[in-house]
Amino acid sequence: MGAAGAESREGEGDDHLLVLGRGAEHAPAEPALPPDSLTVEYGLYIHLPYCRSLCPYCDFVKSPLHRAEPERLLAALAREWELVRAADAAVWSRPRTIYVGGGTPTALDAGALAKFLQWIAGAWDLSRVREFTVEANPEGLSPEKLQVLLEGGVNRLSLGVQSLEPQVLRALGRIHTAEAALTAVALARRAGFRNLSVDLMYGVPAETAEGFRSALERFVALGIPHLSAYPLQVEEGTPLHAKVERGSVTVPGEEEVLARYEDLVSTLSRAGYRHYEVSNFALPGVHSRHNEGYWMRRPYLGLGPGAHSFDGGARWGNDENIERWFHRVESGELPRADVRALSRREAEEEGVFLSLRRSRGLRVSRHLKPFAPEHVAAWNAWGVAGGALARAPRGRVRPTDRGLFLAHDLAAELLARGA
Repeated sequence: MGAAGAESREGEGDDHLLVLGRGAEHAPAEPALPPDSLTVEYGLYIHLPYCRSLCPYCDFVKSPLHRAEPERLLAALAREWELVRAADAAVWSRPRTIYVGGGTPTALDAGALAKFLQWIAGAWDLSRVREFTVEANPEGLSPEKLQVLLEGGVNRLSLGVQSLEPQVLRALGRIHTAEAALTAVALARRAGFRNLSVDLMYGVPAETAEGFRSALERFVALGIPHLSAYPLQVEEGTPLHAKVERGSVTVPGEEEVLARYEDLVSTLSRAGYRHYEVSNFALPGVHSRHNEGYWMRRPYLGLGPGAHSFDGGARWGNDENIERWFHRVESGELPRADVRALSRREAEEEGVFLSLRRSRGLRVSRHLKPFAPEHVAAWNAWGVAGGALARAPRGRVRPTDRGLFLAHDLAAELLARGA
């Protein structure tokens, strides 16, 4: 694998806080959230926790659809937003990106989805929103729901396909078929969605190299503009983890996972996709603006059970217990937990870890300034020799495609040398 594509792209700069009317040179190194609600660019994330079926590998905050209380959920989200505005002096009023995840947002019926989107339109000033994404699964995605999404201002759909191999879908506990996934893509296109992303997984029990490559080639042939592909993570506490611990399920080894990743990169690179982040590939102009905000340390506000937030200086998460989140919000209490202000050192280390996940890599003047030059030089030489770092233009350190896969190890090595 060669160097990850790193040419400049509109909207893909390095400023983790963009202040309207001010250039990058004026951005503070450690920004706090500005007091003026018209000056901060931020992302809004809303978590809808309901799913038709609970996948055995997933550790997100979720609940089966038969327990859904959509009217209660919408009322609680509206109440949480009121509490946030009262606590944070209305600084979150103008988002630049919106992302609705879960759970499966489209598991709700069309009427509930319409009410939810109407609430968003009335609760926020959406005049500066550049990207509005909703996650969806193939099952239950109907022309009626797609029309509701479009009329509600959604302009990007993220479709959880995961695989086109029947045995892999079974291993992942997915309830859709390959045919249903391809039908969902066609329906979304027919409805008018042009900015469409497909999620895939690899390193999954029962997958084949041929089947994974065939799925990639199928979506390339369909002209899907954005693909995300994630290696399976066996998370503690999930049903899959219990099966792996018992030995009833065997997951592919590290070498096999790396081989699949190399196949992923080579297939999509040949097709003209830019590998702009560890797990994300895009045709020109359609990278995920919202997710890039996370990697660039821009502020974001999360609403709903388990949602996380970052205001430029502190991080916090919402209560992950759905019923407790309901109770706290309905009682007039912000459901926040683990509010933690980052020290300068923590912010610097976080910047290194996140930047090495992106093909643009590190900016020497910002990310490497805290480290002794001799430590940086030794680390860079080590990374280049191992094929993980590319020879980059002056002022930059960029990971190769292999380096993106090893981003965590690259960051840990740099921090260990600079400690």
